[in-house]
Amino acid sequence: MSNIRRKVVLASRNEDKVREMQQLFEGLDFDVLSSADFPGLPDVIEDGTTIEGNARRKAIITAAYTGEISVADDTSLEVRELNGFPDIFAARFSGAEATYGSNVDLLLEMMAGVPAEHRQARFSTACVWIDPRPAQYDYAVARPAVDRWLRNPWARSIGVRDSDREWDYWNGFVDRRAVWNAYRRNMELDLNSWGHDRARLGNIADGLFLGCEDALRDGEELDTRLVEDGIRLPDSKIWAVESPRATGEPLTVVAPGGLPAEAPGRELNGPFWYEISSVGRVVGDIAEQAIGSRGFGYDPVFRPVGEKRTLAEMPAGEKNAISHRGRAMRRLIAGVGGVY
Repeated sequence: MSNIRRKVVLASRNEDKVREMQQLFEGLDFDVLSSADFPGLPDVIEDGTTIEGNARRKAIITAAYTGEISVADDTSLEVRELNGFPDIFAARFSGAEATYGSNVDLLLEMMAGVPAEHRQARFSTACVWIDPRPAQYDYAVARPAVDRWLRNPWARSIGVRDSDREWDYWNGFVDRRAVWNAYRRNMELDLNSWGHDRARLGNIADGLFLGCEDALRDGEELDTRLVEDGIRLPDSKIWAVESPRATGEPLTVVAPGGLPAEAPGRELNGPFWYEISSVGRVVGDIAEQAIGSRGFGYDPVFRPVGEKRTLAEMPAGEKNAISHRGRAMRRLIAGVGGVY
């Protein structure tokens, strides 16, 4: 095992999230950085239908660019009364210019009049660790964390000649339009109505799906005004292998577009990468008003089961001990096992 002190790059520029994740790394033998320490690091388009998929996208791009271990997370909030919304759209529930406050205000507005016994909700966080140079360590994964090996998607600098046709190439492996359409159909089956405005929720859902390229294409030309700037990745399972001793040609030798030629990781990264993933959840209910000044996001309106306080009323250490992100990160770090 190497004695070299490794760097971990947290795949986020959100200061609140970075601070909370750094607290969970305290006492471990890593130099913890964030995306903000790499100004040239491209944005990642989070267009997966699961928090695991979105966290993997961020971790892969961050590892590819920096050449360092990357840790990414993604969080969903599922409110039973709202048929599971905002789910993966939690950060942008109130629109493209969403803020913590506007998201909380919209959630409380939609939940106004809903009885206490029907205000159940669940926070979930998926965390993903990607080591693009795993030969330096012997990993020992501890369940419930899950591990797998990936080929380096950028090991060969081959791209699709016609960049406008790139997504036709990727959809030949995994038809993401079908995935998105199935997800949308499921989310629009509004089975609960103890007080929320069904028509309003339908309009909100339409706005959220409007920004999802793969939910819209369906054989038609994409309105380019809806495409965000950033790197767009296909489902990473197309690069999964049984072990770093895998032989034969990879499923694809085409590299996704968008990784800058000057990315330091291009010269550092190995041919096979190691991934560890974990998920943490906490159940509770939605308070009738925002309470507390600690935390961020929906913390002021989320009250864990058995608690009279919201997450925003708890000191950081107490919150991290029971929160979705705290549970996911502890499982992830325990999964690293052989590193420290």
